[in-house]
Amino acid sequence: MSKNIIALLSVTLMITASSCKKESTSPTGCVKEVVEVGATISTPTTWDSCHIYHCAYFPAISAALTIEAGTIVKFDDQKGLTVMNGGTLTVRGTAAHPVIFTSSRDDSYGGDNNGDGNATTPQKGDWQHITFGTSSGNSIDYAKILYAGSGTTGLERALNMGDGANNSLTNSVIAHTAGGVDQSYAALDMSASQISCVATGNTFYDNGHPVLIGIASNFDNSNTFHNPANTAQTNAANGIFVSCVAIDQESATWGNTEVAYVLGGWSGNSWAMATGKVLTLGNNVVVKFNTHTPTPGFSLLMPDGSVQLQNYNGTGVAFTAFSDDSRKGDTNGDGLSAGSAGYWEGIFTNGPTWYSWSNIYFAAH
Repeated sequence: MSKNIIALLSVTLMITASSCKKESTSPTGCVKEVVEVGATISTPTTWDSCHIYHCAYFPAISAALTIEAGTIVKFDDQKGLTVMNGGTLTVRGTAAHPVIFTSSRDDSYGGDNNGDGNATTPQKGDWQHITFGTSSGNSIDYAKILYAGSGTTGLERALNMGDGANNSLTNSVIAHTAGGVDQSYAALDMSASQISCVATGNTFYDNGHPVLIGIASNFDNSNTFHNPANTAQTNAANGIFVSCVAIDQESATWGNTEVAYVLGGWSGNSWAMATGKVLTLGNNVVVKFNTHTPTPGFSLLMPDGSVQLQNYNGTGVAFTAFSDDSRKGDTNGDGLSAGSAGYWEGIFTNGPTWYSWSNIYFAAH
């Protein structure tokens, strides 16, 4: 490999002398060589499908990093990617040749690159996560993010979309992320994302909490929450979880009907819509509310009245308890359970005036 090609990769990358024995699944059909990635990516860089990129560090991306279709990226323990201000990550996979982010122990993509034969197999939490931080304009299209989520116990994430603008995850798979039913975050963390951030056409399975959004995040019916090859394989807590922390809250639309949206479980015990903002629900959308100790339970305040919750009485729309498995299944991952009277507080406007719609179940008011 020439010095010119090495320079195009990055001033912080080193090329190993050996290459894989397996034929590539890349669009070009080349045999992949292993690239050792340094601690920083500070010049515009392209990773291509003729290489496997091994991250033994946690690279800080402060320039434009573009990853082409069919590229494989592998991470050691506690490693991942961080996009800094001034940097961008653009992942350009295709349906036939997705970009793979996985564990160094995962021999199913690119072969046995860590040279341990069959001594190890990939496990949940083998590496940390990809995070966009405060950067904007990042996009991941047609990727697989597998076996991520290590780090502080209870904070497992595969992709943290951060609080920048115009970030997106599309047509991708997030699977086998560490975490159970009691972690604080989720495989995809959009809790601080701006309304311009997008997650569409994605698949989530074999994670703890699959998705965490803010109350001002759009999240539609194009995302699925099961393994397409095995519909029984879902997630430990199979729902879209909502953080009540919303800065500069915008109007939003929730349209996913496979799983419920869940309010409750992180901080506070009441969600308040910002004055003048609207949340629109699609037909057959279910919103579940967690309980809270001590009472009162979780609730939703709409200071402008019911006009802030468009289609609240739409076909199949329901507001119910987190423990109510009769609507959208076992969202809290505790096995078969039913809601109980007074499990959560209710939906209200200033006064307070509590609503008593016929599609509110198990609320105290």
